[in-house]
Amino acid sequence: MRPAWADRLREARLKRSPSWSQLRAVSALEEKAREFGLTLPARESLLRMLKGWERGDHEPSDFYRSLWAFVYDAPERTLFAELPPSALSVLGLGLVAVEGIVDAPGGDEMKRRNVLLGGSLLGSFAFVSPPDPYRVGMSEVREVSSAARTLQRWDRQYGGWVPYQAAAGYVDSAVRLVRGSYTDKVRRRLLPAVADLCAMTGWIAYDIGRFDESQRYFALGVQMAQQGEDAALAARLLCDMARVNADLGNPMQSVELLGLANHLTDKGAATPTVLAKVRSMEAKTYAILGRPEPCHRALAAAEANLSRGKSSADPVWIVYFNDAQLAGVVGSCFRDLAAMDPAYAVKAEEPIQRAVASRSKSQMRNQALDRANLATARLRRRELDGAAEQADQAITLAANLKSNRINMRLKILAKQAEPFKVQHAGMAAVCERIALLPELV
Repeated sequence: MRPAWADRLREARLKRSPSWSQLRAVSALEEKAREFGLTLPARESLLRMLKGWERGDHEPSDFYRSLWAFVYDAPERTLFAELPPSALSVLGLGLVAVEGIVDAPGGDEMKRRNVLLGGSLLGSFAFVSPPDPYRVGMSEVREVSSAARTLQRWDRQYGGWVPYQAAAGYVDSAVRLVRGSYTDKVRRRLLPAVADLCAMTGWIAYDIGRFDESQRYFALGVQMAQQGEDAALAARLLCDMARVNADLGNPMQSVELLGLANHLTDKGAATPTVLAKVRSMEAKTYAILGRPEPCHRALAAAEANLSRGKSSADPVWIVYFNDAQLAGVVGSCFRDLAAMDPAYAVKAEEPIQRAVASRSKSQMRNQALDRANLATARLRRRELDGAAEQADQAITLAANLKSNRINMRLKILAKQAEPFKVQHAGMAAVCERIALLPELV
């Protein structure tokens, strides 16, 4: 017997029109993917996959389940109820159909997508409880904003469990503020401020290896930003989620999240600096996927946007994204692409060195990551002396931090350096030092 989700997938196709063949459904899937800037396998492969899905022979991945939900204008949770919910479904990111929008005046497809992506996030604990009697004013908003920047400085310099506990406590307090009462003017400032705080907390959690908590904070941040009508901040948080998924080995889900982020920035609410951030994250994801051409296009778009200069309209949370930050992303993209083409290892060196030279002394973690990336690039082109030198500096910086992300990057480097230990004493010493790094998770 076919599973119920397979029957529902077939019924959703036939409800569109009795004449909707599987080939027509695949064509619609391709059209929807193009809207998000995604590339799918050949049509013949997609047709075989759809036949298998409708027979229940195999389960569609998170990526395809979310895409079919868009094609059929149906909630993913309804189409695939018996399957474990996908990450996007769990996070409630815009895959809920909204009644009546298509029939509304001017309700075209783009308007429907705006509603799907901009106003349909499922309620979380911040919005289902009755309001507290506490009256929130602008002074509380300023306190939340100040907390986010303080945590950012603290985490950049030291990292670790203590900043995370402080950040989690701040978020709990901020959520209680959201449950209070306030004017519309305060709401438009408070919710984005809490979203910014969630973004910082998500990155601190990720850096110490608490990946599930990281994604939950990012998801809550997206919801806060959307409810606060800040599309640019929601796009930034989607980029953060995409980056984490890419680093954890879920690049296709990253592409999906970036598609949602690009949609929000296309609405015209983003400054050039925010657009540069989104495009740089898109480039990073394509680099992890081993796709140089879209990676180069995204990097070119990021550089073009950043070259337009800072804007007085830039939100405070994007101030950190500057030439040094983009140079670090370019270098790490080329480092990833070097796994397929060693020529990229040479290209990676200049932007990484530029990033290292431009970092402030307080950005210890960024410097450590830059030097680990530079060591990896040099190792790929068999420049063992230079690789050992940069790795040593990265390890020294890592010893003063409590960053699981840096330690994991260095452990990957040690694994790649393993074949060279016998012939190069410096690389052997590097591997020994990396082995002594503490486990932080």
